[in-house]
Amino acid sequence: MHQEYPNLLSPMTVGGVTFRNRVFTAPIGLHSIQGSEPYPSEAAITHFANKARGGAACVTCSGVSVFPLEGDLSGHATWDVYHAPNLHYAAQLADRIHFYGAKASMELGVAGVVGGEYGASEGITLMAGNPAKEMPESEMRRIADGYADSAEALSRAGFDMVLLHFGHGLLVGQFLSPLTNFREDEYGGSLENRARFPMMIIDRIRERVGRRLLIEVRISGSETAPGGIEVDEAIAFTRMIEDRIDLIHVSAGMHSPRYFTVTHPCNFLPPMPNVRFAEAVRKAGVKVPVVAIGGIQDPAGAESVIADGRADFVSIARGFIAEPDLVEKAVDGRAADVRPCVKCMRCHDSAVFENRFLCSVNPEIGLEHELCRIVAAPAGKRRVVVVGGGPAGMQAALTARGRGHEVTLVERSGRLGGTLAFAEKVDFKSELRAFKDYLAAQVVAAGVDVRLGVEATPAYLESLAPDCVIAAVGAEPLVPRIAGLDGPNVVMALAAYGAEAGLADEVAVIGGGQVGCETALHLAKLGKKVTILEMQGELAPDASPTHRGELLMQLEEHGSIAITTSARCERVESGGVAYVDGKGGKGFVKAASVIVAAGMRPRSAEAASFRLAARRFAAVGDCVRPATVEYATRSGYAAAANL
Repeated sequence: MHQEYPNLLSPMTVGGVTFRNRVFTAPIGLHSIQGSEPYPSEAAITHFANKARGGAACVTCSGVSVFPLEGDLSGHATWDVYHAPNLHYAAQLADRIHFYGAKASMELGVAGVVGGEYGASEGITLMAGNPAKEMPESEMRRIADGYADSAEALSRAGFDMVLLHFGHGLLVGQFLSPLTNFREDEYGGSLENRARFPMMIIDRIRERVGRRLLIEVRISGSETAPGGIEVDEAIAFTRMIEDRIDLIHVSAGMHSPRYFTVTHPCNFLPPMPNVRFAEAVRKAGVKVPVVAIGGIQDPAGAESVIADGRADFVSIARGFIAEPDLVEKAVDGRAADVRPCVKCMRCHDSAVFENRFLCSVNPEIGLEHELCRIVAAPAGKRRVVVVGGGPAGMQAALTARGRGHEVTLVERSGRLGGTLAFAEKVDFKSELRAFKDYLAAQVVAAGVDVRLGVEATPAYLESLAPDCVIAAVGAEPLVPRIAGLDGPNVVMALAAYGAEAGLADEVAVIGGGQVGCETALHLAKLGKKVTILEMQGELAPDASPTHRGELLMQLEEHGSIAITTSARCERVESGGVAYVDGKGGKGFVKAASVIVAAGMRPRSAEAASFRLAARRFAAVGDCVRPATVEYATRSGYAAAANL
């Protein structure tokens, strides 16, 4: 018996399939990790297999189309299991997952109105795209057959389960929801009618594969939208299908701008906010095991869900991207070594909107299949000195130490963390604070020689006789050319954290990038009246798209934040800030305190001063390019991995 996580790590058998513990990985789309191959590439296979190797009981993959592929795939990784050569790769994916002792599941789903023709009802535009036409019954039957065809193929490929996505306002979920189903035929109206199409799909699959596959269904326990599905209907629907399926996954929210971050809980919501819906379904006495999902990140939280009887299993997506070995570390009693997810949604945004798959805290994501080729074994033990104890410096020190080098980290302040120290003061940055603390603890535990309160100079570094110096000295605030910024009422953004009590009740924030917006929100939450002045026409263009949407929504919903864009600030006075608007008109914002969030300037000259202190030199993080935590960790990792 595992003393620390006895419930989470206990096995459970469902429909003749025994799971080694209660942890599933939730499906994710790997759109930027491979090209247009109609099958899982080695990059995708490695990514999913690593989660099995990391201890998950079931690894759920995503990407299979329920129809043969044709035409433009719009940049999304989509796999076609209708053709035998493609199915070979799907079988390799299942085999690799099985090799590490996990069960293999594949998510099946049809997105819905994403420029497509049909939706549940005439005119709905829940997701981006043209207004839908009401789906005819003939199309429903074609789709149900497609689900059955795909499930049968996956059974032949060796998969143990299929997950049917009936939530989040996607196509089948549109039929279930009274918010999006306003049909007047036998597929609309009562829940019994709205459930006909989902049940058609389930029945068609079961007719085709019998009990060779477990059938999982994901629903929104609540869409959290006025007029949408609520938990009583989620329970009722589960009871309607419980004799047809094997597991029910209970999520929440829907894929619309307002409710997307309910589905994927971010920093503005409390921990594990959607588990309550899974708990309601389970405690209603449904016959099938219940799987909880939504912001479940760490072994302790997951254990509490199972121990308290709120669900039978947990499903984790982002937590396994941040830490593929999440379960193995729990089994080994090393939960403190689990790299925490910061819920920033970079994984999602990089997969969907960009050309590389990235994670802010795990620098190996997107490279897993290549690491054995691009990272060579160290030629020998070297003396490495890292200058700077922010995220880039700490990651560099950890990576170098993990490769067997002797590492000294020199930090001028009295603590590790660098600019991430601000997270200690902000309620919606608790996960970032946890990541900072994780890195600091790991650096100490790894045996890095940490020297705090030491000012690094070229001479000091030379006295350490390093073979390599990695400069991670960060950046400093950029001060724009605005008259009056030297006044006593002016504070740089990072300096405002921890000094909030000394700020006036009325505050102006010059700069509406991500830092400026988050600073404004933080101060508003403390009761201050805040005005954001941004020179560009929009706020936070530097933020990752999903976080930007949530941040702007938070600003909009907070009643004490005013926003003025296209505002060129001219001067700061004791009573406020004078500016010129986009039409050339004069404006003035009354504020006794002024925060400057105009960006950062790299300390590149300081970094370069250490270049001759050793034969090998690298600069990483903000002293190269002030950017993101993701860039800091990736650049620190890369520099040390090349030693």
